Amino acid sequence: MAKTYRGFSRWMCLALTVALASGCAGSTSLRPSHPLIVSEGTTERAKVYFIRPDPGFRGVMDMPVTISLGGAELLSLAKGQYTLIPLASGSTEVKVESYTVVGPSNTMTLVSTTTQLTFAPGATQYLVFELVPRGILAGSVFLPRQVSRDSAQDAVRGLTPVGMAIGERIAN
Repeated sequence: MAKTYRGFSRWMCLALTVALASGCAGSTSLRPSHPLIVSEGTTERAKVYFIRPDPGFRGVMDMPVTISLGGAELLSLAKGQYTLIPLASGSTEVKVESYTVVGPSNTMTLVSTTTQLTFAPGATQYLVFELVPRGILAGSVFLPRQVSRDSAQDAVRGLTPVGMAIGERIAN
């Protein structure tokens, strides 16, 4: 009996560890071959910070959000992280996909929002992805909001920089 209990305990601990790690795990990943990512020497580029604050536990809405520019996936942005990406200047469509819970049956549903943004050549821009309710039983979506450098400094307090943002943090 004791041997069976120990074996069961080991498997339960392993299962619990995997569940906890996958449930809260989230990492930002970039698609480096995206057509709007430009090299360092390009003059017609904007430096764009993508910032995802951590509002606390939100269930499936804690999963990374997928951000696409011009119809192609650019990155998955994890909660509590921010990154910097050099992008070609100009206007482009921005699509943000995420999961939410909707309806009285609490169904996990993929939702998206689309908007147009303009990236100015030579500028540094800051996009904060905010969780916005869609209405009663309709869940929430993430919307990009362009903010000032001062607001970005406030937004990244306590967040983890990833990718190029490690070398170029948004600092006071």
